[in-house]
Order: sequence, then C-alpha cells, then structure tokens
Amino acid sequence: MAGLIVELIDILEEETGCYKLLREMADNKKEVIIKGDLPSLQEMTQREQEMAGQLLRLEKKRSAVIKDIALVTNQDEKSMTVSKLIELLEGQQEQASLADISERLIAEVKPLQAANKVNEALLKQSLEYVDFTMNAIQSSKEPVATNNYGKSRSYGNVGYGNSGFFDSKQ
Repeated sequence: MAGLIVELIDILEEETGCYKLLREMADNKKEVIIKGDLPSLQEMTQREQEMAGQLLRLEKKRSAVIKDIALVTNQDEKSMTVSKLIELLEGQQEQASLADISERLIAEVKPLQAANKVNEALLKQSLEYVDFTMNAIQSSKEPVATNNYGKSRSYGNVGYGNSGFFDSKQ
C-alpha cells in the first residue's frame, strides 16, 4: 500500500503545480481584462483550457489510485477521501507527507477560486459596458426631420439618417 500512497502524493504534487500555474494565470488575467487586451485574453484562455485538460487527466489518475487504496484497505471507494486516508494512516510515515501536500493543494485552490470570481466580475462589467455602448449607439439613431413641408404642412421626410449602422434587433 505504501507504493499507492507515494503514487497518490506524486499525483497531488502535480495537481498542486497545475493549480499554482492556474492561479498565476488568473492573477495575470485580471490585468489583461482591465487593459482590454483581447488577443492576450484569448491566448490565456487557450492555456487555461490546456491546464484544465491536464488536471482532468490527473484527477482520473487520482480517482483510480483512491479506488485501489480503498480496495486494499477494505473501505468503501465512494466514501474514501484524502482526509479519510490521512486518518487511516495514523502513525505511518506517509501520513505527514500526505497531510502536507493536501494542505498545499487547498492553499493553491482557495486563492484561485477568489481570483476567478474577481475575473468573472470584471468580465461581466466589460460585457455590460459593451452592451451599454451598443445601446447608446443604437439610441443615437433617432429620427431626423428635414425642413421639407408637404401640402398638409407636416414634416415630409421623417426617417433615419444615413448612419451606416446595422439594426442588431432584427
């Protein structure tokens, strides 16, 4: 079982490294969003997707190792967690290493979640600003009256000027 624990620790180390990179990217993304640098934002999103794929592969490996550990320890695999495994390893050498990497992983994930919430709010504000700007452009296309009077002394040519904007509502 010690080999499985070492394998689990290695997987958790890799996951921690991935989350650390994602957190750094999220911090950088904040500046990119504020600057409105769309090409850099697209590039960062691409790199984040690659990291997410790597994390998914690591998560599958971790689940398989946890399943094997549950089998060896005669525990229910669905209720087996890293925290529960740390408790089961009471007094063993691997307990401290597993507890340490678990704490470091949590320490990387929590700031990443906070940074993602900030970036989400910034992106929402940016989208609202774009929507506001588009609405302002649309509303500036009010009917323009010409001074051509018809026989009924009403405005002859009431319509929109040649602004060249498209009507996005159609």
